[in-house]
Amino acid sequence: MKVTELLEVLKGGVPTVRIIDNIRFLELNKQAKAHWQRPDEAVLQCVYLDNGILSDLELAKFYNYEVKHLAVVHEVSHKQYKERGLIPPFRPDLTAEYDLKDLNQKTYYDIYIDYLPGKENTSDE
Repeated sequence: MKVTELLEVLKGGVPTVRIIDNIRFLELNKQAKAHWQRPDEAVLQCVYLDNGILSDLELAKFYNYEVKHLAVVHEVSHKQYKERGLIPPFRPDLTAEYDLKDLNQKTYYDIYIDYLPGKENTSDE
């Protein structure tokens, strides 16, 4: 399945989508000798997916990549992460989906692709 096909299925109700470079992610995991850490350094794009975003040029360059993996990731962060010196949420500018007293929860749909610069949107394989 290509990224564009998956986005068509997910649009309308999916809060946030991250496109992740699977090659870079696996490389970072191998270096850390751990599994499924926060993929911050491997994130290529992070967008709120609504019906208009599919025409976004930044996202369009990933459309023809094959989806290697899809993960639903829940992020829980403290509302006062700055004041307490805690790790910030991945996208602090996006509104939390749930408030749990002093905590915020955000859900990401992580789409992993084998990103090869220059291949963007050039093939219909």
